[in-house]
Amino acid sequence: MDSVSLDDPRLALAVVEAQVGSLVEILPVAVLITDRHGHVLRANAAATELLEQASLVGRCIDSVVPKPDQVEVRQRWLVHGDDVLRLFVVHPR
Repeated sequence: MDSVSLDDPRLALAVVEAQVGSLVEILPVAVLITDRHGHVLRANAAATELLEQASLVGRCIDSVVPKPDQVEVRQRWLVHGDDVLRLFVVHPR
């Protein structure tokens, strides 16, 4: 088993994602968190309701978000070293 030091970027990113993930669950807006390639790692209840899809995790963001004329999507990047998360907030138009 490999040991992970406290300053390992993956560990830092995992801690941040865990903290953001808890907040994401209680937000009343649709939020999706993906890896750098757009694969959904976490989706809150508002996202599953807005996008009318029970299972979003593991899917590609391009396949779950409707066309731009139907929703507004805001994206933010969280970068730490070589690790990247993408946060998407989706609003109906």
